[in-house]
Amino acid sequence: HFRHLPVVDDSGAVVGLLDIAKCLNDAISKLEKAQDKSSSAAEDAVKQMASLQGAGNAQSEMLTQLLGGLMSQAFGGKSSPTLRSLLAGKPATVVSPGTNLRDAGMVMAEARKAALVVDEGELVGIFGFKDMMSRAIAKELPLELTAVSTIMTPNPESVSPDTTVLEALQIMHDNRFLTLPVCEDDGTVIGLVGVMDLVYGSGGADGWRSIFDSAMDLADDGSEVSSMNSYGTSLSTRRQLPKNDGKVSLSAVEEGKDERPVSKLRPKKPMIASVEDSVLSVTQMLASKRGDAALVTGLNGGLAGIITDTDVTRRVVAK
Repeated sequence: HFRHLPVVDDSGAVVGLLDIAKCLNDAISKLEKAQDKSSSAAEDAVKQMASLQGAGNAQSEMLTQLLGGLMSQAFGGKSSPTLRSLLAGKPATVVSPGTNLRDAGMVMAEARKAALVVDEGELVGIFGFKDMMSRAIAKELPLELTAVSTIMTPNPESVSPDTTVLEALQIMHDNRFLTLPVCEDDGTVIGLVGVMDLVYGSGGADGWRSIFDSAMDLADDGSEVSSMNSYGTSLSTRRQLPKNDGKVSLSAVEEGKDERPVSKLRPKKPMIASVEDSVLSVTQMLASKRGDAALVTGLNGGLAGIITDTDVTRRVVAK
């Protein structure tokens, strides 16, 4: 369940970083742009998602908004999964406004989710892994003496548990959210979903591969392949993860008649740290550049590891 995936060239040099959240946003954006062109490739993407999970009338309306004049009837009569079903049996990651950052971090680390800050039953804030890294660790705040309410994001937007998975994806895409609090109409907090929850909650790898393939098939501005040597930026997904490895080769392709190199995804420019850097200096670098992950290189310049905002909470704060 990786969100980030380092990209290296054949010599082992770090050349980029894939982020599934960005891949997803870019793929949706491409399908949206196909609206004016009535692209058959985008229509195929709709049909592929239909075969993946189906959708009812409300979902068809959302897809009409997303893909314009494409054939929403391709989604048949099946109901789309809701966030209520996705969160069933999963406890919410809740802390109070007065919870200190160390304790909040331990709750987040155990659940691997951002914390919802709840006061007398009302959602008053959200505190995520990037907040912990950028607003607390990078600024060297005393974790045991700092209340989460002082650096949380107050009054976050929330959605109904009856929101469908694809509607939630659309909301996250439109607002560039990575997480969405889920609350009943009366304010009762149900839980939190992240982009990875939605990706895994709306089908298997084959269905998503078809969506990304269709997005890559769409003609764009002609800059489909940017220079990997100069750290390209963005999109989509078609890669083969080598066994027992956490990275993917630039030349890695899938078997089949339609082979695509990872460079087609235009991985974003990575933020680089050295194995000799301190955790503090890396968090400060990421905070200054508004990043959430850094690739760590060894003394020989090759990839040694990756450190993300989630790692900082799980492996530093919670320890």
